[in-house]
Amino acid sequence: MTAIDQHIQSLQQKMQLLIKRHQQLEKENKKLKDELSNLKEKQFDRKQETEVLEMQNAILKASQQQLDDKEKKELEKKLNLFIKEIDRCIALLTE
Repeated sequence: MTAIDQHIQSLQQKMQLLIKRHQQLEKENKKLKDELSNLKEKQFDRKQETEVLEMQNAILKASQQQLDDKEKKELEKKLNLFIKEIDRCIALLTE
């Protein structure tokens, strides 16, 4: 084999290694993107759950008449936003 042939063969081997490494990195990148997407979805779910629990807590306080005027106005505002969100969801479901 000539020196040029050896050099070409060496370059081909290195290219094969690079291609293999690239494929591994792409696979890992996809896995990490999927994991990130799942975590974002879980975070969103937890945020919604927290908002619902806060609303339930406020309603419970209101039913026990433990709210001052400021808290009552805040609860009313949150309830209105909650109702609008429910209406928006219903509208999306009926489309």
